[in-house]
This record gives sequence, structure tokens and C-alpha cells, in this order.
Amino acid sequence: MKPQYLLGLCTMAGMLAACGGSGSVGTAISTPGASLALRGTAATGMGISGATVSAKCRSGNGTAKTAADGSFDLTVSTGNSTAAALPCVLEVTNAADSRKLHAISINGGVVNLTPLTEMLSTRLMRTSMNTVFTSPDADAIARAVTVNSSKAAQTEITQSLIMMADTSKIDDFITTPLKAAIPGSAGTGDTHDKALDNLKLNMDGKLFDPFLLMLTKAATSKDIVVLGQPGCVLTDLNGLPLSCSTPGVWTSAPKINITPGAVLLAPGGKLNFSAEMNYPPNVNYVRQPVKWVVLETDGGSITINGEYTAPTKAGTYHVQAQREDYPTVSVNATIVVDNSSPGFVPVLSVPGRLITMMPGSSMTLQANINYPPNVTYLANIRQPVTWSVVEPDGGTISLLGMYTSPQKSGIFHVVVRRDDYPNLFVTLDINVTYLDD
Repeated sequence: MKPQYLLGLCTMAGMLAACGGSGSVGTAISTPGASLALRGTAATGMGISGATVSAKCRSGNGTAKTAADGSFDLTVSTGNSTAAALPCVLEVTNAADSRKLHAISINGGVVNLTPLTEMLSTRLMRTSMNTVFTSPDADAIARAVTVNSSKAAQTEITQSLIMMADTSKIDDFITTPLKAAIPGSAGTGDTHDKALDNLKLNMDGKLFDPFLLMLTKAATSKDIVVLGQPGCVLTDLNGLPLSCSTPGVWTSAPKINITPGAVLLAPGGKLNFSAEMNYPPNVNYVRQPVKWVVLETDGGSITINGEYTAPTKAGTYHVQAQREDYPTVSVNATIVVDNSSPGFVPVLSVPGRLITMMPGSSMTLQANINYPPNVTYLANIRQPVTWSVVEPDGGTISLLGMYTSPQKSGIFHVVVRRDDYPNLFVTLDINVTYLDD
């Protein structure tokens, strides 16, 4: 990775008298009463079609509708003799997931709205862009968004996403023209669009908000973790190798698992759930940052330490373990309450719920169960569990849990179920992806 491909802000006319300066733009650039033209593309890989783009500027506001490819042309005006003035904050809502995307324009012209512009703007403002857009402070934006700060922020984000998507060929997340693909023509997007495609594929949706939160809180670039896969070989911006154990580098997305994943309890029965998780480097917690919740109002109770008490009524209930440091990361366990197993509490667990694999590769999946007393299974032949793939095109799995992924990328699901207690099952998420993308 080389520094020169990270921000092409030097080419943006009128931003500064000389490239590399630390000044900012935040004043009117047009004659009195004149409007301001903004254009760009809203996309997450595929263009965001038919959405409203809104702009709030130092002086003036404007809205526009996106075309089928996510492109838009927007005019900012004040409605009086006052000239429209920069900076501007733009917002669009992606109907596919109701997520709002933002961008900051300090020089007019091209302004894209993508997950990358959301990351860059968040890092520059060090707060949620939803808050910034609600009540824009033009002076604060002008102080925060400069040539140097934008270049540094994009460098940080590019390095952090190095295992998720190659954004190095995008000069500027906000101002580099973007040609997005449209439905039925997925391969028509440009390099910018393909980087967004890879980011969407490889970055778990549950990771996006925690990543934004990290960008608001990280004091320096050393505090921004590198997302990716265990066992990777990373390079820094000078092309030098980085070990995955390098302090400050986190090569795996935040995860959490719950044990057991499924359990059968008698009415009023008790059980201690436990959570396993990974941690960012150089972070110490006073206690495990887990919030325990029973999802059903009549589903029993659970303490802050995971001690669960079942209700007296038979039924199927669920306990959730949620990370407090990354609140969008959570996992559920299933509790079946009935009297079918007096004196014995059958459980089913898996080492992890999220598996990442290359297309066409194979992996032996594992399940952990306990056995009732005085019952003999032919365990040396086959563990009494059944494996199945949910999607018809989601790969294949053997009786012994050998899973072979399909020859394509995507999220697929595998279910493991106890043969002796068929109400107990756990679903695994299989992320099939080309890790080199």
C-alpha cells in the first residue's frame, strides 16, 4: 500500500491555495443570490435508486432524487438574495436496510454517499453523522474537515479495511466519481463500485455500527483496529509486513458465542450460561462486557452473570448475550422447557456460530453434547446429531459434519440437531467469500 493513492484532494479546485495546507473551506463560493450545484452517486455497491438526497449547508438547503444508478444532481439555494454557502452535509436513506449514509462537502462539485463516505465523515467529525446532520455546525465542520485531516482519516480507514476491501485505488471516498452497478448489470460498476461490493460482501453488517463507534472514539490511528481474518499477513502503508499479533492490530471482527447453544430444562430449572468472545488488543475490562436478556416476557429470568431460571410454563424461550462494547454483536440460545427429561439436562453447543470459508473449500464442523446416564450410544461410529444445509444451493455436508461450501460467495446456514432430543438445534452462519478480494 502506498500513500499516494489515498486522497486526491490536491486536485479539488478552490479548496486551498496550495495542496497539503491545513486550512479549510467553509464560506460562500458563489455570487450573492447564486445557488450551489452538487452532484454525485449514492451506492453501497449497487446504486441506491429512487432515494431522496438532502443537503444542509452553511447557507441554503436542497433535495434531489437519485436515478436508477444512484446518481443525483442537487441544487442548494437560500430562497433569497443570500448566496448558498459551503460546507454542506448530505444524507440519504438506503431503503434496503433503512441505514442513513452521509457525506461532507467542503468544495462543492462531486459528493458521493456510500458506506465509505459515512466512515470518513464520522472519523473527521468524531461523532455520529446522524447527529451532525440533524444540527450542522458549519464552523465546527470547517475546522474539522481540512486537506490534511481528510487525507489522514482516509489513510486510517483504508488500512483498517485492508482485509475487507481494497479501497487504495479510490483517490477520495467523497469526491472521486463513482459509477455504480444497477440491477441486472452487476458487473458494470467501476473500480470504486467494486470496492464497495467487496466491502459489503466481507464486512458483516453487524460490524458496521461498532466500526463507526470505534472511529469516533479512537484517539490516534494506533487505536483503530485492522479488521480481517486470523492467520493473515498484513502490510503497512510502506509495504512492510505486519504480524497479525502486532499490538494495536485486531485481525478478527468482534465475535461472541454462547454455551450451551440449546438446552432442555424442567419447569423452574436452573442453568448457568457462559459467553466466549474475542477482545481488541491492549484493552482490559474490569468484567466481561456482556448483557444478558431473556427475549420473551414470560421466558424466565437471568442474572447479570448468566444464571438462568426457567419459567414454570412449558414452551420454547430464548436468552440473548449481547456485547456491551460492540452492542450490535449478539447471539441467542434456545431453551426448551418441558418434563420430558427428568433428572437430566441435555445440552447442545458449537464452538462458534460464524464460520468464514473460501468457495469450494471444506471444513469439519463440530458439535458438543452431553449424554444421559446409563445410556450407551455408538459414539465411536457417529455422534447422535444430524447436520443439514438450509439453502438448496448452500453447499453439502456429510453425516459426520464435513461441510463443503458452494462455488460462490454468500451467507449460508447449517443446522445441527440432536437425534435423541430433536427439539434442540443450533444454526451456524457460513460466510463464503474470496478472502483475497
